[in-house]
Amino acid sequence: MNTQSSRPVVVGYDGSAAGDSALSWAAREAARRNATLHVVVATGVPFATAPGFGAAWPWPDDLDDALLTQAKERLGDSTEGIPVVTESTIGTPASVLVEASKWAEIVVVGRRRHTVIGEFVGGSTSAQVAAHAACPVVVVEDGKPGAPDGQIIVGVDGSEPNESAIALAFDWASSVGAPVVLVHAWALDVPVSFEAAQLSQAIVEEVEERQRVFLDETVLAWSAKYPEVDVRSVLSRDRTVPAMLAEAKGAQLLVVGSRGHGGFVGLLLGSVSQGLIHHERPCPLVVVHAEQVGSR
Repeated sequence: MNTQSSRPVVVGYDGSAAGDSALSWAAREAARRNATLHVVVATGVPFATAPGFGAAWPWPDDLDDALLTQAKERLGDSTEGIPVVTESTIGTPASVLVEASKWAEIVVVGRRRHTVIGEFVGGSTSAQVAAHAACPVVVVEDGKPGAPDGQIIVGVDGSEPNESAIALAFDWASSVGAPVVLVHAWALDVPVSFEAAQLSQAIVEEVEERQRVFLDETVLAWSAKYPEVDVRSVLSRDRTVPAMLAEAKGAQLLVVGSRGHGGFVGLLLGSVSQGLIHHERPCPLVVVHAEQVGSR
């Protein structure tokens, strides 16, 4: 991309392995977009100051500077030719990144794996940011940057948030020359008795045909808008999360739509977005809200 992007790629950095993965991915994406890379370190209130945890342990005055220095070292010359801004600010990582999303093109956050506390902290932050951000959020799995030349996987369900997700997926694919895989998953709970099962099979076949028609129409509509993008569709008789993960091997991105801002994260983000955030994935996940215009 040769045109300078007017809004930055924002990435949260905490010095962890997941933070390094997010930083590296964000740097490559900022370079691709010819955008400013804005690295944010959130120096939150120490955990020990919470009620019931006793006296606060001292927060090192130079911790934020050390993290910013580490981030610059990790970047090396990977951002040569694009502006890089680094800042530290007081607040929780989630609240700081949500605020930054108001002026960012995309927000990038890492997700830790392997340990219970890492899953809790990393997963909680990424879910909070994805739920409340004003721009698309990219959740990068620790050590899983995705395949640079891989396909872009997007779920299809016909909802308004899903339209924004599909738009982003096609726009992104168009800009990098990647194919898009549209995954439409559906599942019915069928009765177990023989008589009911016979009737249920006819119902299942009818429903499956309707789902196939819906998916085919979706492919035709988006192919007309983006004739330069190769498209493949997958109709899966499964839940959406496993259906999308089944197609994710060798992908560069998973893209999913989610609902708007405010409220409880569990209700707001939706089971599909939550499931994909908390499952181990081979590539980054992009979460898009209905009011967010698809952006590459």
